[in-house]
Amino acid sequence: MMIMKQRKNTETISGMTENKDNGLLGFSLAGGILTLLGTGGIWTIGYFRQIAGDRLLGNCVLSFLGILLMFFCFWQEKTCGQLDYGNEKHPFRFVVCVAVGLLLPLACAFLPVGGWPFLPLFVMLASFSNADTGILSASVLLLMAVFLNADAIAQNVSGVFAMYFISGIFAVMLLQHLEKGFRIGLPLISIIVCLLVCETAALILTANARPEPELFVIPVANMVISSVLLIGFLKLFSSQVVYQYREIYLEINDTENQILTEFRQENRQDYMLCVHTAYFCERIGRQLGLDTDALKGAAYYHRLSPEKVEEVSRKFPPAVREILLDYNNRNKGVCKKETAVLLCADRVVSFMMYALQNKAGKKLEYEKITDALFEKMEQDGIFDRCNIEVVELRTMQRIFREEKLYYDFLH
Repeated sequence: MMIMKQRKNTETISGMTENKDNGLLGFSLAGGILTLLGTGGIWTIGYFRQIAGDRLLGNCVLSFLGILLMFFCFWQEKTCGQLDYGNEKHPFRFVVCVAVGLLLPLACAFLPVGGWPFLPLFVMLASFSNADTGILSASVLLLMAVFLNADAIAQNVSGVFAMYFISGIFAVMLLQHLEKGFRIGLPLISIIVCLLVCETAALILTANARPEPELFVIPVANMVISSVLLIGFLKLFSSQVVYQYREIYLEINDTENQILTEFRQENRQDYMLCVHTAYFCERIGRQLGLDTDALKGAAYYHRLSPEKVEEVSRKFPPAVREILLDYNNRNKGVCKKETAVLLCADRVVSFMMYALQNKAGKKLEYEKITDALFEKMEQDGIFDRCNIEVVELRTMQRIFREEKLYYDFLH
């Protein structure tokens, strides 16, 4: 049996390694093709625009290295687990975004410098990787656009680059953490105003003429186009990435769904414990800025048997499955903050329910019980592998101490 188990583990590890190698091979192949196509586009347009040979060669070399750097940076961040929005599981989102983005410098070769829609590109690349990789990638593409545009070369090259660079970084920073609340009204207005100010400073104020209304036509048009593109992308991004599991969360967090209804009929006591645990998890999760939906979902199902959890959680969002898996391996110590909250809530609620059922007319001192439970968990080293901070543990402890009235409902 042990030999079979070891063989199975070896096959699993081998399969994971093979999948990882295949992913790297496919990503590298796509990156290499796009690098060659992008460099070829720079050469072709530069040749027909009669850019001097030495400058054209230098532009091609810099573009080639820049595109390679984009893909290298993405894969390095993926390997280190630093990507946002679960992008490590979908690397070809970034590849497709780069493929579309490579068309922009080629198109910008024929557009006035005040009309380049680079601001949405900064946000798109950062959303499908992370802020650092997105800024780097969009900056490389912006540099390629400057290489090809005759007006940018003839006019203020550094001003053109800085104009889009500053507004793009500003947009990425404001829209960096959409998963914590998709509120884009004020940030979007601020981003567009920043773009208009940058264009005014880089193009209009440096023009050798009096500022006339006609000079604002292209910047305002770019502002409108960038707004439309940015809103369209953010709407698509919210539905496909940020809120892709919204309907699933509504279903699994509904206490009247089929799974929880059957659980209530089979073991009402454990079901009620899960309901009360979910209440505390939701409240503490909001206080600590955690993934509240995933934490609440895990709380409803954590008292099911591991076999039942494995069966029902196949269609759960990955965040819920990770918390449940971490909870089922709690004897080794929990790893995630959400699991730490779930474990604390389960222990406090279960002990309070037991104490209330056996109090025999005694008045329970909830604060002392809470303090004793937290002291015991810390002594047992449950949080040693978890990155939860002491101040967060104390916040949890304070919330449990303050819920004296709620404990009366645990009979």
